[in-house]
Amino acid sequence: MKFQVSAIALGCAALISGCGGGGGSSGGSSGGAVQSLTFDFPGGGMVGIPPTVTTTQLKATASSGGPVTFTSNTPKTCSVSGSTLSLLAAGECSVTATQSGYKGYATVSESQLFVIPKQPQVFSKFQNPGWQPVGGPPVQLSATLDSGLQATFTSKTPSVCSVSGNTLTTLANGMCTVTATQAGTDIYATTTLDRNIPVGTELPAKLTFLSGYKDGDNTNEGGIGHWGNQWWCNDCSKSASSDGSSFTFTGSFGSPPASWQYNHASFQIFGPNVADDTDVTTNKDNAYRGYLLAAGFSNPTKPKGVQVDIQSGLHFNLAQNPEWFGSSNNKFNVELILAHFNPNKVDSNNYACAVTLKATVQPTAAAATDYNISLKNQFTLSESCDLSGLDAWDELQSHPVVEIRFSAVQPNGETASASGSYDSQFTLTGPLYFQ
Repeated sequence: MKFQVSAIALGCAALISGCGGGGGSSGGSSGGAVQSLTFDFPGGGMVGIPPTVTTTQLKATASSGGPVTFTSNTPKTCSVSGSTLSLLAAGECSVTATQSGYKGYATVSESQLFVIPKQPQVFSKFQNPGWQPVGGPPVQLSATLDSGLQATFTSKTPSVCSVSGNTLTTLANGMCTVTATQAGTDIYATTTLDRNIPVGTELPAKLTFLSGYKDGDNTNEGGIGHWGNQWWCNDCSKSASSDGSSFTFTGSFGSPPASWQYNHASFQIFGPNVADDTDVTTNKDNAYRGYLLAAGFSNPTKPKGVQVDIQSGLHFNLAQNPEWFGSSNNKFNVELILAHFNPNKVDSNNYACAVTLKATVQPTAAAATDYNISLKNQFTLSESCDLSGLDAWDELQSHPVVEIRFSAVQPNGETASASGSYDSQFTLTGPLYFQ
């Protein structure tokens, strides 16, 4: 049996004076020889917190050598059967050891008093529903605690939103703050957690994925790569403007590309603090900055990428070349690769699968255009890595975005440029950010 120590020790120090040998003793009756009783303190490293640890063995020795019995003075918080102490609820536990007289010795007793602290409980999930319109459909709230207990919800901003049961109703523009509460029990402590939900014209904070470009291989925050075999970059080119404000990627073909060559018109951008060699492979024979290394994201004290919270859209400015825009299939994909890996699903080179979300975008103009892609309504799971029960919105709120990939749904194979090549060109201008 493994017992927990720290919470008990703290509880004793805070609430009980003289906890290490607490309680008192009573001497023998008149006419009997005096005996002593040593009663080991059951709260000093021997007792845990219900329901994780609920029993321990009591130990006491009488100088007469006689048998010792134990009783609980606080049966609502702890009970005794023989020498086994059972913890029932948080609170003070008082136990008495008694030697009732043995071979001429008088009765003697000793009591111990200690604190059984409440078990902390935490929210394992409290999904933020994200931006909501004023007067929109009712929103269902849900939260899960590691204790398995149910949470209740209240609005801290009743002029912006109201809550009835687990249903949220938006009332006015502003930031709606909802509190989830678990009031606790005899065993578990009370816990609360807030969620801020933008309503109407209220905007959440801007999360910058990249602010600009150093060159054709690097942004100000991370690297730029080409998804696929290294030699495929014979068919592509990358460049950044001299002021670092824009980046252009061109997939170029001397003849109309085959359908399987869609990877030739694709590139990827790595998030803040995602570094080459440690986090992304750069020397694999058949990949050029194309594979995330799961081990690089295992340290939670070194955050990498961007963690979406209440942001509702991915914003960027993109232009296409006129030939591709004028083709019959000029759509492009935007993929969000998350730092959520399935270590049990690896390729032949031992690279773990990363959960990926994808949105397919219909461009509205060849010229530079601002796009706002809804995170909740347009992105769907495109790679679950054989993990079950995944929800795209929950994945975004639980795991940082460490890579964004742009790709042509189908490269331009219909209209050649003036030089005779079939080009599919992306130009990004300004930052990529979530808001």
